[in-house]
Amino acid sequence: MTFVKDLDTPLLRLSPNDSFSLRDGCAGVHAFGQIGGGKTSGAKVLAGAYLRAGFGGLVTAVKPEDVYIWKTYVREHGRKQSLVLFDENEGFNFLDYMLSRQGMDGIGPVTECLMRILEAAKKTNPTATHRSGEAFWDDAARQILRYSILPLYAANGTLSVGDIVRFLATAPQSTHDVTDAGWQKRSFMFGAMNAAMHSPRVPMPAQVLRDNIEFWSEEFPAIPEKTRGNILITVSATLDRFKHGRLQRAFCGRTTVVPELSFGGAVIVLAMPTLTWNEDGVIAQQLFKYMWQRAVLSRNSLDAKHRERPVFLWSDEAQETVGSYDFEFQSMCRASRCCTVFLTQSLPTYFAKIGGDNPRDAAQALVGKFATQVFFSNACAETNEYAAKTIGRVMKRHASCNTSTSQSVNDGMSTGESENRGMNSTYGSSSSRSHGNGHGQNGSSFNAGNSSGTGSNWGSNRSEGRSDSESRGYSESMEYVIEPGDFARNLKTGGKPNNNLVTAVWFQSGRIFKGTGQNTLKATFRQ
Repeated sequence: MTFVKDLDTPLLRLSPNDSFSLRDGCAGVHAFGQIGGGKTSGAKVLAGAYLRAGFGGLVTAVKPEDVYIWKTYVREHGRKQSLVLFDENEGFNFLDYMLSRQGMDGIGPVTECLMRILEAAKKTNPTATHRSGEAFWDDAARQILRYSILPLYAANGTLSVGDIVRFLATAPQSTHDVTDAGWQKRSFMFGAMNAAMHSPRVPMPAQVLRDNIEFWSEEFPAIPEKTRGNILITVSATLDRFKHGRLQRAFCGRTTVVPELSFGGAVIVLAMPTLTWNEDGVIAQQLFKYMWQRAVLSRNSLDAKHRERPVFLWSDEAQETVGSYDFEFQSMCRASRCCTVFLTQSLPTYFAKIGGDNPRDAAQALVGKFATQVFFSNACAETNEYAAKTIGRVMKRHASCNTSTSQSVNDGMSTGESENRGMNSTYGSSSSRSHGNGHGQNGSSFNAGNSSGTGSNWGSNRSEGRSDSESRGYSESMEYVIEPGDFARNLKTGGKPNNNLVTAVWFQSGRIFKGTGQNTLKATFRQ
């Protein structure tokens, strides 16, 4: 089967001038969309692109119809022979798988794998609460698992979940038990430790053996009884699920399915939907997904034929199977040519499932690791606000125009009267005298008179005026490229009212789409 190798190979046409390449896919795709928002219908276009490109992959399943959907996908795109349905009729003995590859050096990975099972089981319990000092309980569980696995593998050369449960159930409860003949006779643990010391199938290093003896004979019995009991019941009750039923048949018997099948082009669908397998389905899918992720990250050490083919991890309703390892995996899977696709309804669905002290920060940290994010129609205000913030703000200019007109008319009349009265009089005298041959005379004069007058005046006046003014300007402000409400108002959800078309906002960090000149474009998908 041929497959795409060049990272710049276009896989999907987004607009007449923009495409989605293998390189883009390796950076991860995350999609948000409400129920009925067209999320699954739109995502099938990407699934088809991956299948046509010859990818191998792993698909988690929440709803029973997810299995049917992927059967349809592989048939429509010529990949029917690549489909591998992993259900209880198939098997993956994860303990044998790890130990057969690494032997005694694989004890650490086995322990971490069992811790993932404990993590998944804890999240499926709706009444579970996150206790203070959570790290202490995790470290304590990890310690007793490691000290159980080592002597069991050394004694038998194999390992089973049932033996781990029996080993812990018969551990000494006091230092007196260690030397008690009756306890030694009935204790499965004592028999395993004795075989590991005297007749091992896989010998332990001397120091490791001494550490194990010291832990079980001195340290473990010294743990306070209540604390010891809580640790044992947490580990034993969870692992007990693998001693019977579907989990026992799928993970503790023969091996017919391994993660590496996808490196050759197999599309492994975990046909154990959580809506029918319930808690067992969550645990089973998180377990196999974890093992698959570990295999993908380590495949760069394999021959070229096992690491060249791109693979994908597809998880619809991703909140149901999300685990703590997803953070680490998404940070590094690009180098392993893995294209991760997670789809979920909203950010709060992650908050509820991730748990812990800071589920909000954890959820946003996970989603932020996906370079491409696709936003379908959504009624969740928090998710829409996150989408708007992710896409970002730009400077927008707003024009303003003001016009005004004024007009005035004034009419008036004035009247008045005036009166003048006056009197004037003058009186004078003069005299002169000279010495000599002449003489002068004296004289006088008097004038009197008066005047008066009256008058009136009137008039009218009129004035009229008009003025017009206009001013123009603009203001600038930082605003969202797409307002949060637009994700609920302006995106099509398919069906007859929308001519079976689904629209979504396609965002990719670090890219400017030619079709829009921005880092987003509106993509259209046909149902």
